[in-house]
Amino acid sequence: MKFDKILQYQKIDQELLALETEVAKSEVRQKFALAKSKLDGATATIGKLKTEANDLLNGYTAMKERIDALKAEIDEFDGILDDVQDVGEAEHYLKLVTAISEKIVALEKEANAASSRIDQVNDAYKKTWEQGVKASEAYNAARTEYNAFVGERQPRVTEIKKQLDALKPDIPEQIMKTYMSLRATKKMPAFVEYDPNKKICGRCYMEVPNDTCAKLRNAGDFAECPNCRGILFVSED
Repeated sequence: MKFDKILQYQKIDQELLALETEVAKSEVRQKFALAKSKLDGATATIGKLKTEANDLLNGYTAMKERIDALKAEIDEFDGILDDVQDVGEAEHYLKLVTAISEKIVALEKEANAASSRIDQVNDAYKKTWEQGVKASEAYNAARTEYNAFVGERQPRVTEIKKQLDALKPDIPEQIMKTYMSLRATKKMPAFVEYDPNKKICGRCYMEVPNDTCAKLRNAGDFAECPNCRGILFVSED
């Protein structure tokens, strides 16, 4: 098998990979990623606070409605207790009123706690919103800087990709698939010429095992290096 096309592809692609690495490791990219992380964090916190505030408000409203309903029940006993002559019956009504009163006290305590928490959530929401505004401004500035940084390299990236696209039709599909798989894991160069006399991998410089050497005896042979997973091939030149 001839490897001239995939080697040509690999040589051109190495410049593209270098440009991608330069962008990925650049200070501009790190600044952009950090700004985005802060904005995402503020946005997520605001969403959680809004949900908590809505839940608290709904619960508080329900408790107030329940308190009003219980107070209305107590009011109903006012006239009844005035007319009760039997001591046992009076004690029965008093127990009911006491139980209702205790429920009201418990609900009011819970409602006050919910009200206090609502105030805390509102304060946290305001502070987080302010932080979010600043984070948004920082993100927009960082994104503009990052896009400009990438834009400066885009013409060359486009040119390289056109060259690579022109070579793809001449490269066997399985070879291309293998190359892209190794590229994705940054195992470059993916294809390395092998010298049967040296029995050394030209990528990881480890000694190649005998069973792999047996697959690399003739021109056009190729096999995977068991050490680094790169593709070794015997040149046909």
